[in-house]
Amino acid sequence: MNSEIYYFTGTGNSLHVAKELQKRMPDTKLIPIISVLKEGAVRTSAENVGFVFPIYMMDLPIPVKQFLNKVDTGSAQYIFAAATRVSTFYIADIHIEKALRKQNKKLDSFFVVNMAANSPCGLAPKSMPGFKKMINDWTNKITIEKVNLLEPAVQDRLQLVSQKVINRERHKDERSALQSFLKRTVSLIITPLNRANGIKPIIPYFADSTCNGCEKCERICPSGRVKMRDHKPEWQMNVPCYYCYACFNVCPEQAILIKRRYEKKEGRYLYPGIGVKEISGQKGSK
Repeated sequence: MNSEIYYFTGTGNSLHVAKELQKRMPDTKLIPIISVLKEGAVRTSAENVGFVFPIYMMDLPIPVKQFLNKVDTGSAQYIFAAATRVSTFYIADIHIEKALRKQNKKLDSFFVVNMAANSPCGLAPKSMPGFKKMINDWTNKITIEKVNLLEPAVQDRLQLVSQKVINRERHKDERSALQSFLKRTVSLIITPLNRANGIKPIIPYFADSTCNGCEKCERICPSGRVKMRDHKPEWQMNVPCYYCYACFNVCPEQAILIKRRYEKKEGRYLYPGIGVKEISGQKGSK
């Protein structure tokens, strides 16, 4: 029984999950979603097909949505998804189910894996001071030691995921009645807002004078939005932002900041042991 896991990662959480599942599931191939987006057609060839990705703003990342709209899952006898998150509410499963229905397929299992956040403040509404304070405290809360404390629970979770996939068990992480109601209601609101395909709104990144021109931000950016000009990064306005915070978090000098939202140098986050080479590798060969 062979498997394919299609994954997207911003700062390593979802790549870690995909690699750990591969260890537990014999005859499993990892396929980066970014690497196949430019292909004319994408067809699965495995009996078990999985999608691994982070939840962004309650929903699917832009490239995952694009991928689901073009992939042909004809070979799949069992389809699952594992989404990394920070205990956030989510509607990502709705959009996977909708895409699969067009192919007369169903999502057999959907799992969430709680992991550390990679976003310091993002697009937090100014009208939510409590939420904004919580996010502004991000760098004071996330340390390697605290990430490592989360890992036993992550490993237990992935053991459950792999066993259910191997046994082809149907599974959907439970929601309360209120959460189920909110899931449908929020989906009706969020879906139209996300149709801009990620080009707007734009996170106002900039690089300060401590930038040393190492080019890691350009190498890691999955959408190709970051380009070096005169040894400084520029964020192209005509290229979509995937909201992955990879450029922000990879900078060794913490020189990449966010105007009016986060201009501090108090730490950055990549999953421990996963660096720019592995994350940028999802883009495939040029």
